[in-house]
Amino acid sequence: MTPRIERHDLHGQGGREHEVYDMPARPPDDWAAVTDVPCPVEGCAQTVLWYEAGYVPGYRVCMARIAGSGAFDLDTIRHRFLAGLAIGCGDRPNLIRDDCCEREKDDNG
Repeated sequence: MTPRIERHDLHGQGGREHEVYDMPARPPDDWAAVTDVPCPVEGCAQTVLWYEAGYVPGYRVCMARIAGSGAFDLDTIRHRFLAGLAIGCGDRPNLIRDDCCEREKDDNG
């Protein structure tokens, strides 16, 4: 899926450019379009999951499923997103990639 680039202030430290992925709608619930769906980042085969606890409403991450179970492996978190629905971004479901947090995780462990 090809993203577009938009400027957003996801962390209260000033706006910066982020990749935004428009997701296929799943009426009547737009939240279903951004939860338990394939990761939209090119080359990623993981699943985008709800990950709000302890962070912010609309936060999503992609993870791999543990073979032979319905559970997901937290150690496989690869991409981080904020659902545009949570901040009133756009007129259709989308995921805003929070890549600065991806780099922080890569740099710090």
